[in-house]
Amino acid sequence: MRVEADFNKSVRFAAVLLAGTMLSGVVIATARAQSTELAPITVEGQRGDEDAGNDGGAANGGGAGTGARGPANGIVAERSISGTKTDAALIETPQSITVVTRQQMEAQGAKSVAEALRYEPGVVSETRVGDRFDNVFIRGFGGFGANANYLHFWDGLRLPRGVSYAMPSIDPYLLERVEVLRGPASVLYGQNNLGGMVNLISKRPTEVPFREIMVGIGDPKLLQFGFDVGGPVDSDGKLLYRIIGLGRNADTDVNYTESERRLIAPSFTWRPNADTTLTLYASYDHDPNSFQQNWLPALGTLQANPNGQIPRSFFSGNPFYNGHDREQSAIGYEFEHSFNDVWTVRQNLRYIHVDSDFKALPATGFATGSTCGAGTTANLCLARTSTHYIESFDAAAVDTHAQAKFDTGPLRHTVLAGLDYQWSSADAVYGTGAATYINYLNPVYTPIVEPALTSRTDQSRTQLGLYTQDQMRLENWAFLLGVRHDWAKADSQVTGAVSNHAEPSDQATTWRAGATYLFENGLAPYASYSTSFEPTLGTDYTGSPFVPTTGEQYEIGLKYEPHWFPGMVMVSLFDITQQNVLTSDSSHRSSIYPLCSAAGIYCQMQLGEVNSRGVEVSTKMTPLQGLDVIAAYSYTDIRVAKSPVVTSGIPIEGKVPIGVPDHTASLWVDYTLQAGPMRGLGFGGGVRYVGQSYGDAINSDAMVVPAYTLFDLGVHYDFAEMSPDLKGWKAAVNIANVADKQYVSACASATQCFYGSGRVVMGKLTYRW
Repeated sequence: MRVEADFNKSVRFAAVLLAGTMLSGVVIATARAQSTELAPITVEGQRGDEDAGNDGGAANGGGAGTGARGPANGIVAERSISGTKTDAALIETPQSITVVTRQQMEAQGAKSVAEALRYEPGVVSETRVGDRFDNVFIRGFGGFGANANYLHFWDGLRLPRGVSYAMPSIDPYLLERVEVLRGPASVLYGQNNLGGMVNLISKRPTEVPFREIMVGIGDPKLLQFGFDVGGPVDSDGKLLYRIIGLGRNADTDVNYTESERRLIAPSFTWRPNADTTLTLYASYDHDPNSFQQNWLPALGTLQANPNGQIPRSFFSGNPFYNGHDREQSAIGYEFEHSFNDVWTVRQNLRYIHVDSDFKALPATGFATGSTCGAGTTANLCLARTSTHYIESFDAAAVDTHAQAKFDTGPLRHTVLAGLDYQWSSADAVYGTGAATYINYLNPVYTPIVEPALTSRTDQSRTQLGLYTQDQMRLENWAFLLGVRHDWAKADSQVTGAVSNHAEPSDQATTWRAGATYLFENGLAPYASYSTSFEPTLGTDYTGSPFVPTTGEQYEIGLKYEPHWFPGMVMVSLFDITQQNVLTSDSSHRSSIYPLCSAAGIYCQMQLGEVNSRGVEVSTKMTPLQGLDVIAAYSYTDIRVAKSPVVTSGIPIEGKVPIGVPDHTASLWVDYTLQAGPMRGLGFGGGVRYVGQSYGDAINSDAMVVPAYTLFDLGVHYDFAEMSPDLKGWKAAVNIANVADKQYVSACASATQCFYGSGRVVMGKLTYRW
C-alpha cells in the first residue's frame, strides 16, 4: 500500500532531480562555451518575448511554420497554443504543459498517438494496447469501457465520440505536435476530463517546398507507405498546399488479428495579404481492421493457472466473425485576420463523420469443465458472448475568438474573448447473444450465428460556451486569469429490452488564475488554481439523469529554460478533487430495477469523490549538438475520498481506482555522430517504467498488477553524410520492447485483464527533397 511517506519521498526525489539537471546544464553549457567547433543552435523563440513566433498566421497554422503550431526545431518546444489559445511561451504559462514534437515522434518510431505519449510525465497511454482507440490516464484520471478517457482535441476543437465503439482515431503521420495540458482545461475548452487534455496539432501548408516519400517494413508483418508533399502554388506565396497520404498493414501479437489503415489529407492555405490567412483542410481515413487487446481473465494472466498461463497470442474471438471496420472523414477551415497591432480575430470550424461496424466475442470468465468436452479440467475453457454494434455519428465544432494586445500603464495585456459551439448526433443498433466456449490451450474456431440487432440508442449533445481570458505581464511577473460559462444539453433514447429516455440540461461557470515569476537566470516558479466540469450522460436506477462531474485543482511548480542550449525542465506538484463521480451500484442490480437488471450498464450512482495529488518532473533538452535527452518521472497518489459503495463487504472509500500506477519513470537519449567517417549515424535508446496498479475496486492482494520495465532502441542514418548525391535519403530502425517482455499492462476486473504489447520492429526509409 502507498503511504504518506511515498509522497514526501517523491517530492524530495523531484527536487534532487531538478537540481541535478540544472547543475548538469551549467556544466555542459560551460564546456560548450569553451568550444569553438560547434555551430550555434536556433530555437523557436526567446523566453519572455510574447511576439516571438509571430502571434499571427503561425498561431493559426497559416503557413509561417515558426509559431506555436508550426514545427519545433528539434525535440524542445518553447511555445504552445493549447494552454492559452494564443501563441504563448511555455515558461510563462502557469500550468504543466509538455509537447511531443515531430522529431520526437520520428526518433521513437510512434505509430499511434498512444505510442507518442510513452515518455510523457503523468500520462499512462497503453493500459490497453492497440490502435482502435487512444485512451489515456492523466494524473490518475481515466478508466475503461464506457468510462474511458479518450483523446480529446484535434487542433483545439473537441474530438467527439459515438455511443460505444464509434470513435475517431488520428494517425501521428498527420501531426506536427502532440501537446499535453495537465489539469482542468474547462475555461478555454468547456467540458473536459479533470486530469487534463491531449491536443493534436496537424501539419499545415508551409512556405518552403517540402516533399517526402516514406516506406516502412517491420515485424510482426508490418508494411507501410506514406507521402507528404507541399509548398507554395504561386510565385508570390499567397497560395500554399499540402497533401499527406498513408497506407499501413500489420499483424499483431494476437492470432487472427491485424491492423489496416488508408488515409489521405489535403490542405490549402490562402494568404491574400500579410494580415489574413485562410486554411481549408479535409481528411479521409478508412480502417478495414483495427486492433484492441483481448479481454482475458486474471486467472491465467495476472494469476497462476494450474492448467498453464494463457498465451499472449491466444485469440478469444472467432476469425469467422470478429472485426472492426471504421470510416472517418473530416472537413474544416481555420481563419485569422489582424485588423491592426491590437486586434486579431480567429475562427476554427470542423465537421466530422464516423461509421463503425464492430463484431466481437468478449470472454466473460471461465466455464465449467464439462461444457468444454469430456475430461476437461476447470479453468481451462472461457465463456463468451457475441456482440455486434453498427454505429455512426456526425459532429460539428466551431470556435470564434477575438484577441486584443494593449497596455494599461506598466501592465501589458493579451486579452482573449470567445464563443464556441459543439454539436453531435450519434446512433447505434446492436445486439448480444450466446457463444460457444473455447479452450485457450487448444482453440477451435467454427462459424457462428450472429446475434440479432434488437436494441437501438440515439444520442445528441450540444454545448455553447462563452469565455474570456487575460494574460498580463508586469516586469518579471506573468499573470493569467480566465472565466467561462457553458450551457450543455443532451438527449439519450434507448429502445430495446430495456428502454430509457433522458434529457439532461446543465450549465456551469468555471475559472482559473495563475502567476509566474520569470527570473533572469531562466528559472520560473508558478502557482495556479483552476476548476472544471464535465456533463455525465446516463441515469441512475430510478431513471434520474446524472449531474455534471465537477472538480478543482491547486498546482505549484518550477520551470527552467537554459539560456545556453535548447531545453525545458518542469517540476509540478498538484492536488485535484473531483466531485459527483460515478461509482458502481451493485445494490440496485436486481429484477425489480429494470434499468439495472440487464448487463449493468446503467447500474451506477453518483455519490463519489476522488482526490489525486502528486509530483511530476519533465526534462527535454539538447545540451550538445546532436544529443537529445528526454526524462520524466511522476508519482500519483489517487484515492476514492468519498463513496458509500461496499464490495464483498469491503468499503471502496480510501481505495485506489483501478488501472492507475503509483510511479512512472522514463528516459530517452539519442545521439548523432557529428564528425568522423560515421558522421550522420545516430543511436537512440529508452527505458520505461510503469509502477503497480490495482485491478479491482477493493485493492485486493490477488488483483495487484505488478510493475514492469520496458526497453526501446533506435538507429538512424543520414546518407547525405556519405555522399552529396544521397542528400535527402534517411534510414531508421526502431525496436519497442526489445526483450519481448510478456506482462499484464492493466486489469479492469477479475475477468478483464490485458497483456501489453510485445516486441515490435520497424525499419523505415525516407527520401525528402
